[in-house]
Formats: sequence, structure tokens, C-alpha cells
Amino acid sequence: MDKLQFLVLITNDCQSEFDQFYATALGLLNKYYPERTITITSHDPEYITPDIKAKFRRKNKLMRAGRIEEADALAERIGTDITKQNSTGLRHINRRTSARDMWAAVRQVTGKSHNDHVTVDGITATSLNRHYAAISTDTDYKVPSPKQTSSIHHHIEYLSVHFP
Repeated sequence: MDKLQFLVLITNDCQSEFDQFYATALGLLNKYYPERTITITSHDPEYITPDIKAKFRRKNKLMRAGRIEEADALAERIGTDITKQNSTGLRHINRRTSARDMWAAVRQVTGKSHNDHVTVDGITATSLNRHYAAISTDTDYKVPSPKQTSSIHHHIEYLSVHFP
């Protein structure tokens, strides 16, 4: 990596001195903390922010490097950040007066749609009920005869022993 070279000029002009300081500080900042681009797409959940996505990338890099303890600590921070992000998004909803809005927000956070059920042409609740009624009927079924498993006298004696 090539070294940054800074030219230091001493002048009596306050503005040019500040500009020189600012350029030097910005050059060092860019060298040691370069800007990174994090892309957030429509496929990412609502709670994913650029900061959270960067932390996920860092955690994955730590895991691949075998630094499990550091990755676990970062995972806890990610969980805290996601919780804060979700609670911020849900804070504006009054759950006592607006149950519909609350459940819409919950579905948004969980990524599940209100209409996530599958429909198949020709199959209805009535047709399913008829089908299962037909296949679950046993024409050879016989009601079992009642069996007496204990003597009434024995039962009374048992009760009299334990409950005088």
C-alpha cells in the first residue's frame, strides 16, 4: 500500500491553514476508514439498515475466519439493533385502537402476507370434507361391547379403606 504524502505549508492565512488541516484529516480518515457501499434491496426485510447489513457481513467474515466468540458477540449486537429497529417501526401503532394496523405491521416484520394461502382449482372446503368423509368411513366397523374392568364391590371397599 502506498504511503500518503502530505505537504505542510505554513502560512499566515487562517482559512488556508484550516483547509490544509481538513484535507490532511480527511486523507487519513479515507485511508484508514474507507467508505463502503452497502446495498439495500426490496428483497431485504424492513428492519435491515445499512449498519445492520454491514454487521452481518462482518459477522460472516469472522465466522469464516474461525473467530466464533467475536462473531457471537457481534450477533448479539445485531439482534439488539434489529429489536430497536422493529420497535421503532411499531412504536407509532396504537395496539388498543388499531388491531388491523398492528397485525399489518407484524406481517410486514415477519415477511408473511395476509393472503399466504395456496389455492388449487377445483378444490374447496366442501369437496375436501366429502373426500375425507368418504375415505374415513369404515363399513365393517362394529361398536365394541362394554367391558367391566373392576368389581363394584371391590371399588367400594377401596374407597372405604382410603376415605373412612
